[in-house]
Amino acid sequence: MRVSNRTIIAAACGVLSTVGVAQAHYLWLEPDEAGARLFYGEAEGGLKEKSPGKLDTIKAPRAFVLNQLSGQHKALTVSLTAGHFFVNGGGKSPALLATEGSLEVRDLTKHGLGMAKTNYYARYGQPKGPNDQFSFALDVQGRDPNKLTVLYRGQPLKGAKLEVIAPNTWVQEYRTDTQGRVAINTPWRGSYVIHVLHVDATPGEFDGKKYESLRNHFTYTFLKADGADPGPAVPPSHGSD
Repeated sequence: MRVSNRTIIAAACGVLSTVGVAQAHYLWLEPDEAGARLFYGEAEGGLKEKSPGKLDTIKAPRAFVLNQLSGQHKALTVSLTAGHFFVNGGGKSPALLATEGSLEVRDLTKHGLGMAKTNYYARYGQPKGPNDQFSFALDVQGRDPNKLTVLYRGQPLKGAKLEVIAPNTWVQEYRTDTQGRVAINTPWRGSYVIHVLHVDATPGEFDGKKYESLRNHFTYTFLKADGADPGPAVPPSHGSD
């Protein structure tokens, strides 16, 4: 019966997919009572990298907590554990942020991507608000988690692809309109992860090395308290980094 209910909801949404083959790794935040956990991997496949291992390729993540009244952000301590980075503090703040911009330029020519620099951005709790004085290069804003605007360098991003990963790891795909806006479906209760990859083909230089493009990964995680039972997770299907 549970599977049948899920199928009915999926048909109504019209955009749900069981295809969970990831295109790349990214960072995302999950809260706990003492702060948050910052994972590296692919949420849609249940893949969370470990240390020692690929988690060690994330060298210098930074995290912040939002002061809802002032709009200011306070830096938090980030420490490496065997399965994630632990973000100490934040409590029950409505918004936590994390970023990793220190990764070196990589030669991804064999993947058809040329010389590329990758940056990671992650939000938890709520999108960028009117009093939020901290903005990622790639970000989302909106008062309703189901109605968002994707921004790149402060401007609406037309045609951006969003992967919405449900609590049971089903994936929905959307594209923003000409104003960078998108409305998503969240039929189940639980934690959702939105992943956006935007490739900026403007050449540049980082740490003395030239790159042909910036690969910007952004995630926005939020909890939906109501909705249908999500049922069991879809079996993992891990893609390559």
